[in-house]
Amino acid sequence: MQAIRNVLLRRTKAAVRFILIGTGKSRTELPMKTLCTLVAFAALGQAQMNKASYQPSEENFPNPERGFYYQTTYQVRNGKASPPLDAAGLAKWRDSGVTLIRGYYVITEFRDAPLSPAMLERIRADFAAVRQAGMKVIPRFAYNFGPPGVPDASVERVLGHLDQLAPLFKANEDVIAFLESGFIGAWGEWHASTNNLLGTSAGIRFANDNTRAIVKKLLESLPPGRMIALRYPRHKMEIFGPEPLAESEAYSGTPKARTGAYNDCFLASNDDVGTYTDNIEREKQFYRQDNLFVPQGGETCGIRPDARERAACPTALRELEQLHFTTLNSGYNRQVLDGWRQGGCMAEVERRLGFRFRLVDSEAPTAAAAAGELRVNFTVANDGFANMYNQRPVEIVLRPKTGGEAVRLATKEDPRRWMTGRTTAVRISAPLPKGIKPGEYDVFLALPDMADSLRSRPEYAVRFANAGVWDAATGMNRL
Repeated sequence: MQAIRNVLLRRTKAAVRFILIGTGKSRTELPMKTLCTLVAFAALGQAQMNKASYQPSEENFPNPERGFYYQTTYQVRNGKASPPLDAAGLAKWRDSGVTLIRGYYVITEFRDAPLSPAMLERIRADFAAVRQAGMKVIPRFAYNFGPPGVPDASVERVLGHLDQLAPLFKANEDVIAFLESGFIGAWGEWHASTNNLLGTSAGIRFANDNTRAIVKKLLESLPPGRMIALRYPRHKMEIFGPEPLAESEAYSGTPKARTGAYNDCFLASNDDVGTYTDNIEREKQFYRQDNLFVPQGGETCGIRPDARERAACPTALRELEQLHFTTLNSGYNRQVLDGWRQGGCMAEVERRLGFRFRLVDSEAPTAAAAAGELRVNFTVANDGFANMYNQRPVEIVLRPKTGGEAVRLATKEDPRRWMTGRTTAVRISAPLPKGIKPGEYDVFLALPDMADSLRSRPEYAVRFANAGVWDAATGMNRL
């Protein structure tokens, strides 16, 4: 045994050499070409730790449930419905780096009727196309596409439609990122309701009993692992109280913890065209804390004459970071988006919308024993504007260098807690299975999708912002 330890300790900057043993007899010595490799065998004794640091990458690459989204719209015009979503067409957007669509459903023809079986099948087929393309969807339903004054539906009709949609949401939870509240008013944007779905006082739209009933039904209709987003901060403050989410309540599954935000006139005026009341700073401060734990979506909607500086890069970057934006419309408003390109900040916006995890350093043992504990430590920075909002596993994966099935070790780590603007030290201790074969293994960090239907698909896995760590074929990050 002492001879084995001596070999393990014989290290240089270029390589570490191991003796691999299975039944207590020596086999061969193999060079280790990567910094984090593990040998699994019994009764080895205390192993040395391999330490590595990582080079950051400025590359803009896709990651699930974040970034600019592509909007699709279902609508009946002149008696003809928009064509169904096409997986091949969506895949082109996925190939360009877009992982989200906002699926807009303008269901005017059902304002006074239940959703038809054909309409429900259309939505189901759209979700299937999204899944085939390797993307996720932010659904939104509305009874008109504006202008203000065009009717929405009664509260009874909205609640009935959500009862119809609930089974569809459950069956397609895997490809739903979050749900924009929609349904109320012009464009489903929570203003200009013709059916008293909101109250109005002194020009301010407030949550009445109908509003509260719709929010309650929205949350009940979605699977408990998914969130909704409200259009205005004042409505969340009215319905759930004026205090933002505390870290202790985040991800707890309460209605408050499952309610995020979308802003459809970001940067268009001082109050974002009515997004905020006269209490602008108070409501923004609410978002700065609350949006740490829920999604913030939306779009820009033009530039008012007195807001040209507000829409420019310095303010845009500051508010995207302070308000923790997850996603924005890639196609609207082009005047604002082109201004970001001309101003030189678009590349940063593309990289930082949502989360952006970056490995700083790690350490893993040179060897470990079957049925023993594997300890892996790493430091991760979140350089994105926001945090992860949907649950996702963190796995340590051991892949034999000589080929064969990889060993996946589950952990209790929650990447939603890897907070924006911070570095997080992660300490993992995972039991090795008794039947693991002696040999040399590469060590990977994997954050696959939570859903069994997507867990093995690399396009739904999280990539870290480092040079030389991403394995595109498997969706894992090489430690």
